[in-house]
Amino acid sequence: MNIIKGFSTQERFFEFSTIIGVETAKRDLMNHLYTKRGERLGNPNFGSIIYTLLFEQMDPSIINLVEDDINRIVNTDPRWSLINMNTTLKDHSITCSVILNYLPTTTVEELYLEFTQRA
Repeated sequence: MNIIKGFSTQERFFEFSTIIGVETAKRDLMNHLYTKRGERLGNPNFGSIIYTLLFEQMDPSIINLVEDDINRIVNTDPRWSLINMNTTLKDHSITCSVILNYLPTTTVEELYLEFTQRA
């Protein structure tokens, strides 16, 4: 089994820390999901369309678009398989509970994602 190492400065003040395994995979996945599509220099197809959907009329078709986008992003990372997803729409936000299987260890992880309009 390969151990993947990464560095993270998120949620840490003035220090770098090493993260490995499932924590690295979660951080990578969250980075992909919370990056707006077209925002990554040199890689315009990287990222999510969900932020652009926040400005659309919130109707049931938005749920399909959000879940398709999350599924597409999860499928780009061979460390994960999607088990289940629940999406909720509010006036100015989209929340998702995503249950994933971390394949190297078959660990089940749940991610809570929240996308909101910024003022």
